[in-house]
Amino acid sequence: MLPVAQPAQSVVTQQIMQKTKRHLSPFELHSVHGTFDQHALLGQWTIVIFGFTHCPDICPTALSRLASLETHLTTRSTEGTLAYVFVSVDPKRDPAPELHKYVRYFSDSFIGVTGHTEQLKLLARSVGAQFQVTANSGNYQVAHSTMLYLIGPEGKLRGRFNIGTDLAELAYQLNSFINGARRQTT
Repeated sequence: MLPVAQPAQSVVTQQIMQKTKRHLSPFELHSVHGTFDQHALLGQWTIVIFGFTHCPDICPTALSRLASLETHLTTRSTEGTLAYVFVSVDPKRDPAPELHKYVRYFSDSFIGVTGHTEQLKLLARSVGAQFQVTANSGNYQVAHSTMLYLIGPEGKLRGRFNIGTDLAELAYQLNSFINGARRQTT
């Protein structure tokens, strides 16, 4: 079972990379730029993370760490670029324009996407992520996986990384994995 974050819980840190090569199910989400589907993931390496904008602690911390990782990878002269996608699992409170503003606070290169719950579930199941919305006295809570999901340029899930991993170690693991995968295909 993957770690699932809930409000006011800390992220369990593990220095792990789970390698895989799993096809993604077709899905259709939306950003401020229009449709975002499995075809949008083709041609570049992409890090996908799940969350929601009203998350009080885990999501802002994770996105801050992801922005730091982006900077760290850029300064390490990583071969090629990565795309960064934040998938909101709370479409009711996270319309695309608000989601766009939220992710851009952390990095101008981050892409925010969301969609109908069934479409979100398709993507989540494809990468092994989980999320759950539970009613709580007129309001609701959202719980979600806290992993980073690495999608390869062929559109397959290639690995999972714990967001709590030391940034230098995470950058090293990602860089090694991506460059190793490139060498295998050339």
